[in-house]
Amino acid sequence: MRVLAGSARGVPLKTVPDMDTRPILDRVKKSLFSILDAAGLLAGARVLDLYAGTGVQGIEALSRGAAFCYFVERRNEAVALLRENLAKTRLDALAEARLGDVRLTLDQLLARVQREGERFAPFDLILYDPPFAFSRADATRGAVSEEMALAGKLLSGEHARLVLRTEKKVDPPQPVGLTLARHWTDGPHALCFYAAAMAAADKC
Repeated sequence: MRVLAGSARGVPLKTVPDMDTRPILDRVKKSLFSILDAAGLLAGARVLDLYAGTGVQGIEALSRGAAFCYFVERRNEAVALLRENLAKTRLDALAEARLGDVRLTLDQLLARVQREGERFAPFDLILYDPPFAFSRADATRGAVSEEMALAGKLLSGEHARLVLRTEKKVDPPQPVGLTLARHWTDGPHALCFYAAAMAAADKC
């Protein structure tokens, strides 16, 4: 696994080789970031990478010009490798890596928004990539939708996007407060691009 483009292009990234990880294929990552680049969603962006693993997607965003990335990952070993990857790519000054539960972290970030208002800038891009195929269980799908709805409250405006990586066979969830702006597929893979419900959905 390597960074595909930008300031850290070609730098190899460490990953966690276990059953709790769904590493993104290079061709899917290339398509994802081509779409984000074309939509102007990377340059100077504040990024929130949820279920970040070892940081493959958030680091790609930083390498391509994002201003800051807040990584959230629940596994100690993954966060340790994430911090190594940030140091190796020399992007650690632009990032914060949080070890913790995603739902709890979202609650804390939303509380901070309420407390600090405009002093705490929301996010222009949220990468939401849970390490499971949530179509397998209705209970899991419901939890995903609830988390996505919370995360959507942290989007900065009508141009901001939340991106869910999932399987083509899955009907895209419809979280409260979000609207599906684009549904991209390639073979069995899918990317769902969400905007705030009141935002125009004519672009990615």
